[in-house]
Amino acid sequence: MTAPALLASVVNPAGRVGQLREATRDLGWAALLALPALAVFATFTFLPFVRAIWLSLNVTDIVGSPVTFVGPAYYLRILGLDDTSTQTYLRSILTTVEFTLLVVPVSIVGPLALALLANQRLSGIAFFRTIFSSPVAISVASASVVFALLYNPSVGVLQWLVNGLGLHVKGVLLDPATALPAVALVTIWTASGFHFIILLAGLQGIPEDLHEGAQVDGAGRWRILTRVTLPLLTPTLMFLVIISTINAFQAFTQFNVLIASGGPGGSTNVLVFALYSSFFKDNRYGFASAISVVLFIVLLALSLLQYKLLERRVHYQ
Repeated sequence: MTAPALLASVVNPAGRVGQLREATRDLGWAALLALPALAVFATFTFLPFVRAIWLSLNVTDIVGSPVTFVGPAYYLRILGLDDTSTQTYLRSILTTVEFTLLVVPVSIVGPLALALLANQRLSGIAFFRTIFSSPVAISVASASVVFALLYNPSVGVLQWLVNGLGLHVKGVLLDPATALPAVALVTIWTASGFHFIILLAGLQGIPEDLHEGAQVDGAGRWRILTRVTLPLLTPTLMFLVIISTINAFQAFTQFNVLIASGGPGGSTNVLVFALYSSFFKDNRYGFASAISVVLFIVLLALSLLQYKLLERRVHYQ
């Protein structure tokens, strides 16, 4: 509010009442226009989430209706704190964390190197930009089918590489030591196209005069990269780190297509696959709901932690 308007409102109380009515009317119109979107969110997001929390506290029947209230018993079982002392689902959480650590760093560093290369002003670079971004057009299911064929020991396409690395396993998806990295490789490849596009857009959004000014001051390529390019790219990198972590924790399709089970020795039994097995195979709707709530809490905590840690190092200008 400007100074003349403020003075007029003090002198004329009726003007303040009129402004309040106008603000109330605008708020009413905004709420009315947002009502359809809020209804959709409430129907498909908020209400199912509240119901999942309620189901996680109950034993359910075959159709998913609550039968017996058990409180936090399912959560204690997931964390291995109940009387059964089962560690299966706690291991699933740790397996998911291990899978995330395998996927996130490589899926960002690799596309970043390609984006730096594709950002150069070279003849024919548009062709390579198309090649580098091509995985974004391929679904995770389709890529998993292709990689399943490549991993098949009877086909032998990658067997020479496996033997060359000294692994000497009958199949990378059949050995507990290689099954999770094999699925992680599929995830990295499918995510590389999207990450490349986002990083290239971030690089092209950096003003060119900053690089030229650094060159005039005598900075070399490595110093320009570390002191100019990467600091100005930190908002994009923070976005990709958070999004990649969420996607890695929610990964399911590649596990279902490549292995369709908990894997050899439970080595690929990530949390989402354990949720899927409990819901669709065992019809344990209450327990599956508890797993989904735990997954939500873990992702929320990780996202907030990453934002707090990374936001301090982000340069927006």
